[in-house]
Amino acid sequence: MTAREGQDDAGNNYRQARSLLKGNPDLVGLYNIGGASDGVARALKEAGRDSQVVFIGHGLTPDTRALLVDGTLDAVITQHPQTMVTNCARIFSNLRDGNDVMSGVEPVRISIVMRENLP
Repeated sequence: MTAREGQDDAGNNYRQARSLLKGNPDLVGLYNIGGASDGVARALKEAGRDSQVVFIGHGLTPDTRALLVDGTLDAVITQHPQTMVTNCARIFSNLRDGNDVMSGVEPVRISIVMRENLP
């Protein structure tokens, strides 16, 4: 496994992915844990490997949705921001009121989205 950092920048992600693809002709999968998946997608398409390399992104956005639809991106792991914001408010409220910090805090919900189950 090779970790690269793109700083959520499409240009950086493109350059990192292009270098990774060039140096690893047997690469079968990529996971972009951050933003700017379009940079990785561009490198995959230019290398003609967008249908050979399984590409998983993070966060369902208009960009990742479009990449799922066109088949470049195979899956997106996404969290539910509403739950995260509500949990933050509950934690701060609990701290203010002297309650158990985690009282009423819900587990973080994670979904895996693919073209076939796009919301």
